[in-house]
Amino acid sequence: MNIVAILGRLTKNPEIRYVANNKMALTRFTVAVDRGMSKAQRQEAEAKGQPTADFISCVAFGKTAEMISTYFKKGDQIALEGRIQTGSYQDKSGNKRYTTDVVVDRFSFISNNNQGSGSGATPKYQRVGNNINPADIASQRNTPKDNYERTDYNPYQNNEMINNDIIDDDIPF
Repeated sequence: MNIVAILGRLTKNPEIRYVANNKMALTRFTVAVDRGMSKAQRQEAEAKGQPTADFISCVAFGKTAEMISTYFKKGDQIALEGRIQTGSYQDKSGNKRYTTDVVVDRFSFISNNNQGSGSGATPKYQRVGNNINPADIASQRNTPKDNYERTDYNPYQNNEMINNDIIDDDIPF
């Protein structure tokens, strides 16, 4: 069974691209996941120059990609469920590169009450569907995907859809 659930913060703003003749949204992003160390363990690791977090590469497709790229920014917390996918490709120099990504199936917004968004207002979200419950992820594997709507924002209002051309050779899978 290939199921992954992580909770962390985005390391940069997710960027959306459209592939397959501009018909499928794709966004890649990285989530920093704290290793859950005690204060003493964290201080010891930092003193030795050892990492205290893992940086997990993630990829989302379709509506999930559009939602993540629209409503999340660097530093936002996200809970997500997906699966591990490995792959390989040849870079421009002809070297074989290996990849490991979490392919996002579902995600949840996590409150960032202690952080200002810079806009002065907290966005309002309405959840439709089942929320991620880490206790029963395996039993929910065949349930419908979560759907979210931001009730105070229309992303198509100013026709700001990003349309980047991508060559199929750029995709490592």
